[in-house]
Amino acid sequence: MPVTDEFVRVATLPELQRQGVVVVTAERPIAVYWHAGRVFAVDNRCPHLGFPLHRGTVHDGLLTCHWHEARFDLCSGCTFDLWAEIGRAHV
Repeated sequence: MPVTDEFVRVATLPELQRQGVVVVTAERPIAVYWHAGRVFAVDNRCPHLGFPLHRGTVHDGLLTCHWHEARFDLCSGCTFDLWAEIGRAHV
């Protein structure tokens, strides 16, 4: 995503904490997570086959896509499964 001077409202921090994950569409859908006291943002589409990642689960900093069990690190977007492509982490 190109860097711009524009911001997209996602949620207030209390809203994100309560919901756990919020999806926002900027240039593409982004899943914004509250996990372990921090905010993380990743593309909302699994790079393997496009499943919406906000429907997955997060445990110990790993986001698991429930379609084919691809796992991604929330901090970097890197995958732990060689058959899945790297996801995009957003800062």
